[in-house]
Amino acid sequence: MKKKVMLNVGCTMLCQLVTFISGLIVPRLILSTFGSEANGLVSSITQFLNYIALVEGGIGSVVLTALYGPLAKKDDRKISSVLKAAENFFRQIASIFVFYTIALACVYPIVIKSSFSWLYVASLTVILSFTLFIQYFFSITYKLLLQADQKMYIVQLWQSLITLLNIIAVVVSIKLFPELHFVKLCSVLLFAIQPVAYSNYVKKHYKLYKDVEPDKNSLAQRWACFGQNFAYFIHSNTDVVVLTLFSDLKTVSVYSVYLLVVKNLQNLFKSFSNAFNPMIGKAIAVNDYKQASKYMETYEFVVSNVATIIFGCCIYLLPSFVLIYTHGVTDTNYYRVIFSTIIIFAEYIYCIRDPYVSVVYAAGKFKETSNSAYIEAIINIVLSVILVFKFGLEGIAVGTFIGMLYRMIYLVWFINKDIMPYPISNIVKRLSLSIGTIVISCLIVSVLDTTGSSTLILWVKNGVLCFGVYCAVTVVLNFAFDKELFLNVCKKAVRRRKG
Repeated sequence: MKKKVMLNVGCTMLCQLVTFISGLIVPRLILSTFGSEANGLVSSITQFLNYIALVEGGIGSVVLTALYGPLAKKDDRKISSVLKAAENFFRQIASIFVFYTIALACVYPIVIKSSFSWLYVASLTVILSFTLFIQYFFSITYKLLLQADQKMYIVQLWQSLITLLNIIAVVVSIKLFPELHFVKLCSVLLFAIQPVAYSNYVKKHYKLYKDVEPDKNSLAQRWACFGQNFAYFIHSNTDVVVLTLFSDLKTVSVYSVYLLVVKNLQNLFKSFSNAFNPMIGKAIAVNDYKQASKYMETYEFVVSNVATIIFGCCIYLLPSFVLIYTHGVTDTNYYRVIFSTIIIFAEYIYCIRDPYVSVVYAAGKFKETSNSAYIEAIINIVLSVILVFKFGLEGIAVGTFIGMLYRMIYLVWFINKDIMPYPISNIVKRLSLSIGTIVISCLIVSVLDTTGSSTLILWVKNGVLCFGVYCAVTVVLNFAFDKELFLNVCKKAVRRRKG
């Protein structure tokens, strides 16, 4: 199990690194070749296409929870029946998605403010929809099986390869034929390779029965999970949609440039959730709450400290990075320090609450926590719409931050009350150490950095300084105030490396 954890973490981190590099290169090429409006258009269409996730209702989390038990018991027929029910459901989603895409392609070009023709926007919408269709119709059930069985490394390795090939394809296609539709179509064709790879692996390594009846009961909590999915969807898509409707595509482009960095950093934490979630889920499935609590404590410690270092550095470095990244793009203002700081704190809260979300999902407590998810979504939408008119991007960020902070507090309370005893004092200590690390590190860096970061070389220098300070302060504070857990996690890490 330990080897699987390390393999999953390593491969997921590799995948996130490749995705991060791709997220920097591809949008930059689109910005420099086609302009801010085109970049905003791609981001906006992608977010509207993601609305199909509302129909899905978070069924992926329900399927994962349903698979933990039979995988632990090696019940192949039960696994097969759960997957068959999931496959039938996702193919229904794919069919609905076709009609949704047609409607969106017809209406979206009329609603938005842009200089592009109706045909240009409509055809681009159809091309961008292909990737989601392929996912729902062909590959998502296999990905869920591999994730539940702690074999996410298979998915991540293939994802890394396809992403690397996509970077090459975008560079070549822009050189040969600089037309946005052609560039995106090349990307779609590459991502169609994934379902074939997943299917071949699953057929070779799992004994799945085709003659079983779909286990519809395994999806019984679908509507209970809808609230969780709705909150995640609002978190991921509200900002761009509100900006599209109440602002313009250039502002969407500014938002997407900042978020391409922050979201890729956030995705780094999937390496931890993909590793720890199945462990916590299987422990809870056999009612071993003592072991689940131990996994939870380690998970919380790792996520909290890594998030503090990464997002703390990001607060100081992101605005200057965006200025360097968008050098030569002068059609709108990309230097937005206040917006950057607020949205970084919002995504930081989202990451450090992930262990609590994982426990709720692993325990299958979807219905019991659905109201909190709806409240988070309502807070996010209402505040974003109200504040965008007066404060623009900054108002959007405030709405996101307050919504996520509310939900984190609720989840901490719920876990203690209804799932397993987990001292709130531990959580308060972790948050206090994180806040202390950020404040102390920012003060030290601001004193030591006297050069600014107007060039890439100076920015890298400041990045090394910032990272070193944050790591040092994190180690010192953890050693001083949480010595036992700190040394225990360090010893486990050393043993796994030697093993």
